[in-house]
Amino acid sequence: MTEGFDGFQGMQGRHVTVPDVFFTQLAPQIRSLPELKVTLHLMWVLSQRVGRPRCIEYGELANDALLLQSVKAEDGPRPAEDYLREGLELAVTRGTALQVQLQRGSRRQTWYFLNTPASREAVEQLRAGTFAGAEEVFGGEPISEIRIYRPNVFALYEQNIGPLTPMMAEKLRAAEQQYPWEWIEEAIKAGVEYNRRNWRYVETILERWSAEGKTAGASRKPAEDEGDPYGYFRSKYQHLYR
Repeated sequence: MTEGFDGFQGMQGRHVTVPDVFFTQLAPQIRSLPELKVTLHLMWVLSQRVGRPRCIEYGELANDALLLQSVKAEDGPRPAEDYLREGLELAVTRGTALQVQLQRGSRRQTWYFLNTPASREAVEQLRAGTFAGAEEVFGGEPISEIRIYRPNVFALYEQNIGPLTPMMAEKLRAAEQQYPWEWIEEAIKAGVEYNRRNWRYVETILERWSAEGKTAGASRKPAEDEGDPYGYFRSKYQHLYR
């Protein structure tokens, strides 16, 4: 039986800011209900945190009765924590959230951040060992090991471009051997941003960065590359520009 809702009672209570990009880009991509609920919950709970960085440890999420009730939207033997893990994994793979594992003594903790500029900066500082006061923020015991989760290239391709085929898998393995992971990730995101969701466009960006340097395109005049900032069409039809 569907439960009712009495409606919003005025404008009382804490408001959560959800950026426009959630509705224009992120929500249309999400197909999993646990992923959608976990994403919104992270926005809500992290908006209430003070200080920097805003993050939450997995154990706190796993003990959040409201969140567990929300993600288990159907009856059945599957425990609510399975849905929570599924939602977190999908959110991290999509790039909505960042996941960092910290080893502190004999304890391993998993922390989650929203993927914002401030969070990316904090995670990079953690990785480089330059994060001031890390022990105070994350617990007290010295941090002996840091692992930053990155989705594998196959997941990144399927999330952003399309279904993986055996031939495409071979191309992705070859790209991993030839180019830095950060280049591949950034090139795929560029393809999404400019609505060029095909591997050839991504590959052209990588080839151009390899030949000219990754920042070579920054000084190019906007008019020259309007709608094609990475030169895919100029590369494909280079003979027409001579």
